[in-house]
Amino acid sequence: MDLSRQELVIGKKAQKKLENSKIAIVGLGATGSLTSELLVRAGVKKLILIDRDYVESSNLQRQHMFVVSDIGESKVRVSEKYLKKINSKIKVKSYFDNLDHTNIDLISADLVLDCTDNLQTRFLINDYCKKNKINWIFSSAIKGHGYVFNVLPKGPCFNCVFGNLSSSDTCETVGVMNTITSLISSLQVNEAIKLLINKEPEKDLIYVNIDKNNILKIKVNKKKHCEVCDEIYDYLSGEKDQKSIKLCGHGNYLFEKKKKIDKKKFKKIKDWGGVFRYKEMTVFPDKVLIRTKTKKEAEIIYSKYVGN
Repeated sequence: MDLSRQELVIGKKAQKKLENSKIAIVGLGATGSLTSELLVRAGVKKLILIDRDYVESSNLQRQHMFVVSDIGESKVRVSEKYLKKINSKIKVKSYFDNLDHTNIDLISADLVLDCTDNLQTRFLINDYCKKNKINWIFSSAIKGHGYVFNVLPKGPCFNCVFGNLSSSDTCETVGVMNTITSLISSLQVNEAIKLLINKEPEKDLIYVNIDKNNILKIKVNKKKHCEVCDEIYDYLSGEKDQKSIKLCGHGNYLFEKKKKIDKKKFKKIKDWGGVFRYKEMTVFPDKVLIRTKTKKEAEIIYSKYVGN
């Protein structure tokens, strides 16, 4: 692949660093699909791709690499095939799996890029990268706004900044514009390139609002009594793993529900007063019942429609 135009900007030595770097990308949705494509087009040759989801028709509005004929296929499989069409010499390790504390070593790399859709996985990545002194970049986009943040070993960690955050909003329930996901991906990849070629990265939290055409830099600091900075890794140990219970009967999984779910976010629900049903999911006052073939499928549905 001819990278001469980019080499004029960053130089041949920096380009070689990109080629020799190994990057783990967690999540291949709206941000992750474009992030992985931009990295390959920038000359990165070693990628680790992790995603637990299938391609759906609703993905095509904002997720790169996927077309109608891919519906029903795993995102990692489709992504690997697509990326190798851009550069056949890249080395890709792809994992169709749910990332948790039992397999977190899959993301062992020079840089980890968070393109997930839930807080549970982000706190887990934060624990792992903090403990192992690995740079990682948080990215998030919903509705018309998003964030990018470089989480560096010596700086404030994700828990320092977002430790008290709790949201049930997901792209499935409140929506997202494809313009914001594309912009967030571009900013994330730009920061990734800086880190990989030893250029000074952004230290502030980047906030983008496309409705108002605003890009803000927010100064963040270390939390005084941050558990993660004090080397207490509850997500990494499994102490704070998302709890689910396999019920009697084929394909019934029961999850704890620790926060209120707004029924107005869902269309065409079956409402039974204090209980309502949406697709495979039945929501009780303190529990969520999901009917699927496997636990992994149940976790995907829970993350999509309930959040963390």
